[in-house]
Amino acid sequence: MTTMQIDENPFARNIGVQGWQKRELIVPKPDEYLIGELIPDNSLVSLQTNGIYGKTTLAMQLAMSVAFDVPFLGTYPCLQPGKVLYLNARDADVDNHRRFKRLVREMSQTVPDIHERIDEEVKNLTYISMYDECYDVSPHLIDMSGSMTKTYTYLRQFSEYYKTKLIVLDPVEDFFPANIKNIAELYQKLRQLKVTVLLIVGDKKWYNTFHEVEVGMFLHENGLRLQSVYTGHREISLEMGAGIWIKP
Repeated sequence: MTTMQIDENPFARNIGVQGWQKRELIVPKPDEYLIGELIPDNSLVSLQTNGIYGKTTLAMQLAMSVAFDVPFLGTYPCLQPGKVLYLNARDADVDNHRRFKRLVREMSQTVPDIHERIDEEVKNLTYISMYDECYDVSPHLIDMSGSMTKTYTYLRQFSEYYKTKLIVLDPVEDFFPANIKNIAELYQKLRQLKVTVLLIVGDKKWYNTFHEVEVGMFLHENGLRLQSVYTGHREISLEMGAGIWIKP
C-alpha cells in the first residue's frame, strides 16, 4: 500500500485537512447497527431496482441520515452518526447539488431543525463526482487481476483517517473493470475497509453479481424489500413524494 500524506489525498481535499467471508455469523446487538433495525455497522449493503427510478435519491437520504443524525425515512434512527463519503461515477456535481437541495427542502417539513443540523455537521458529508473532479484518478478500485488501484488506496486512507461510517459507491459496477477475473476480489477489498459500504447496482445484468452482502435492498413499485442474513425478509412500504422517498 502506497504511503501518502492525508493532504495529498484528492478525497480529503474536498473537506480540507481535518478473512471476513469465513467468520462466524454473529447477530449484531441493537447498538451495533448503523441504522436501527435495518443496517448493521461495518456491513456490505446492496441497493437494486427493477425499472424504478430513485436509487440515488434513496441512497442520498441514507447518507444524510448518517451525516446529520436524521432518522432514515423518518422512522429508523441512525445509531452511529458520523462521516459519509459518497462517490458517484456518473452524475455531475450540479445534479447532486440539485438533489441535495430538494431533499433538504422536503426533510425540513418533518425535521424542522435540519438546516441547523447541516450547519453543525456540514463536514460529515463528502460527495465526490468521479465524473467531474477526479480527472487523474480512475474510478476502478481494483484492476483486472484484483489488485488494488490508487483509488482504493485513497479510499482506504480516507476511511481510516476520518473514521468514516458509510461509503456509497454509485453505481458499483463502474468501480471495477468489466473483465475482472474474480468478483470475489472486489468483495474482499471492500470488506477490508471496516466500514458500512452501500453498493448501488445500476445495470440489470449485474443484479446476480452483487449478492454476497449482509443486507440486500430492492426498490420496487410498492416500497423497499430487505433481505438480511441476520433478520431475514422484510417489506417497508414507500412512495415517492416531491422528489423524496417517504413512508405513507
